Formats: sequence, structure tokens, C-alpha cells
Amino acid sequence: MDRRKLILVTILCGLGYMMYSVDRMVMSSSVGLIAKQFGMSKGQSGILMSSFFYGFVVLLFVGGILSDKFTGKTVLIWGLSIFSLATGATGLATGFGVMLVYRIVTGLGEGLFWPAASQEITLVSTEEQRTTVMSIYWAGYPIGGFLGTWLGALIGPHYGWRPVFLVALVLGLIVALLYGLLVRHRGADGASQKVQLAEKVPLRVMFRHPSVVAFGIFYLLLMSGWWIVLLWAPTFMMTTKHMPLGEGGTIASLMGLSGALGGILIGRFCDRGSIQRRKLVLIWITVLTAVLMALMVLGIPTWLLVVVVLLLGFFGYPITPVILTLTSQVVPAGIAGSAIGFVMNVGMLAGAITPAIAGFLQNNLPMSTVWVYAALLQLISIAALFFAGHLQHARDHASGSSGGPAQNAQPHIS
Repeated sequence: MDRRKLILVTILCGLGYMMYSVDRMVMSSSVGLIAKQFGMSKGQSGILMSSFFYGFVVLLFVGGILSDKFTGKTVLIWGLSIFSLATGATGLATGFGVMLVYRIVTGLGEGLFWPAASQEITLVSTEEQRTTVMSIYWAGYPIGGFLGTWLGALIGPHYGWRPVFLVALVLGLIVALLYGLLVRHRGADGASQKVQLAEKVPLRVMFRHPSVVAFGIFYLLLMSGWWIVLLWAPTFMMTTKHMPLGEGGTIASLMGLSGALGGILIGRFCDRGSIQRRKLVLIWITVLTAVLMALMVLGIPTWLLVVVVLLLGFFGYPITPVILTLTSQVVPAGIAGSAIGFVMNVGMLAGAITPAIAGFLQNNLPMSTVWVYAALLQLISIAALFFAGHLQHARDHASGSSGGPAQNAQPHIS
């Protein structure tokens, strides 16, 4: 593997992912200011925070298929460009309806970027280092979450909610341009490189892997609780903990900092063991994060709340890179992008539903009760992992439901 290309791709994909997270978390920390300016109810605020996912879930699976058909680089650049332009438009919105459209388009762009970037990471990394590399790339997400939540909470009350969206527009386009200019997947003959198989692997093979379906169900249930926490955390701090926006938003943003560190350390630990170790780690960190979510509801002092938030980020954010790595390993390389897109697509359906439901529930239930429901959903998600069975690398199967040779075909670069 080309170490220089590995570093370049990981950094640029991480920066692109950071821009997505900045955009989403600025919306989370600024939704109160936006609601006040546009005269929105709590239900409308929940719909606005979910609207990103309406576009996101439409193209996630499609983005994975396109990445397998063309190249991850092409799809990545298009996705990041669309996302960045729509983010900038969000900062210029003049009303609820217009902003709703911009947020959906933002999700469409990210739906292309996410599986494409994950496939690019798969292309430049080996199986022995993939969870670590995926976690470093994924660190852009919690770091962006920290910056977005913090900037929205501190800048919003003084300068309004619009400026950070416009900054994200410029930075996102810069990352897309740099990726196009600096990343070259070229072979000795000058032809574009992309992951292929010696024999073509039919897409239907993916659905013959029970583990892939189990991973999708797990991710759906997990994210049903997790998105409530991520998107409503600043509001939770204000309504349940009675903190001002600046203080509550700053504490909520700490999940991003500890999440980046946790992703790298847990990813490294996973890479030093078998595929079964990754599965066990996934189960345990899911249990820990569910317990930590529930602890936040208790009347604990602020310093202990900070500790709980840091631990929640440390163990919670690594869940996604671990599940994506597992997904890429249990299917043939030629459909890895599609499998990743499928799992993410199923999981992100939660983002289109539960934040909006949480907004409406707040009209009748305390925010603390909604928070406990989120923790229970995350705990329940573990049940799906027990249907994944004993995991093996796709290359370890002597034969499969696809008919044998296609399942065993070794990846090569063309």
C-alpha cells in the first residue's frame, strides 16, 4: 500500500466529513435561534433537524452502488460539492419552507459523499489496519461535531446563526477541489484504479449474508436513540439541566473531542485482534453508551455530567467505524461500497424519523423521559448482533450462496 496516498486520502476524507458534522451540529445548537426568527414550533424544529436525513437516506445506498460502478473519488467530489453549496444556501434561507428544501439537498450531497469516502478508505488500506484508518477518517465527524456545537452555541447569540454555514460552504468546496487535484488512483498504464473482482460479484450476494442484514437492523435501532441525543443535546442541557445555551452547548460539544480520541484508540485495539473481537467490542461499547445516556438524566453535579459526556463520546462515536469495517469484511470486495451504503442507509432512516418524533414528544413529555427512551432503544439494538452469527472474512468462505467462485474472487486493481 502507498503510505503517502493512505495519509492524504484519510486526511481529506476526514476534513470532508468534518464539514458535514459542523453543518449538522450548527443546526442542532442554533435551532432555538432559527425557531425564534422564523416563528417555528417544537414540532417544526424537529422536522427541520430531521430534514437533512430525508435527502440523506435517498442516496446513501445509491451512492455506494455508484462508487462500485464508477470510482469513489468521482462520487465523493460530486457529493461534497453538492453538500457544500446547499450548506451555504442554508445560511441564506429566509423562512422555514425554503430552509427545509436546502436541508434536504444538503442530505442528498452527503448521501453521495459518505459511502464514497468509506470506499476510498477501503481502497487505500489493508484489512489489518482498516479499523484504525477508518476511525482516523471518522474522527472528522466528532471533531466537526465539537466545532459545530461550540460555534453555534457561542457565536449564535452574538452574531446570529448564519455565518458558520457560510464558512462551511467555502471550506467544503476547498476540500473537494484538493481531492480532485491531489488524489490520483492510477496504475502503471495510466488507467483509473478502482476495486474490482477477478469474477464479477452480483449485488444480490450482499443480501445472502445474514450478517449484513443484521448489521443494518442494529444500526437502525442504535441510531434511533443516538440521533435524539446528538441533535437534541443542547436543548436537553437547557431544558433539563437549566443551563444557558453557551454553557450547555459547550458541554454537549465535548462528546466530539473525546469521540475522536476514542475512535482512534478503540479502532487500534480492534485491529490487533480478530473479526470476532470487533463484534465483541461493538456489543460492549453499545451497552456502555446506553448506560451513560441514562445517567445524564440523573441530578448529578456539573463536573460529573462533564465526565459522563466525555465518556459517552469516547465510547459512542467509535461504534460507526467499527460497524462499517465489519460490513466491508464480511462481503466480497467488489460490493463493499454497496454493503456499506446499505447498512448506513438503513441506519440513517432513524435520522429521518426519531429527531422529529422527539420534537413532538416534547409537547407532552419531559425531555428527560425522551432521553431515557433513546437509551433504551440503543440497548435493544444489541439483540440484532446476535443474529449475525460467527463472523468470517469473505475470503475465508470456501463456497457461498452466490455459487462459489464469485464469492472467493480476490480483489485486484485495474
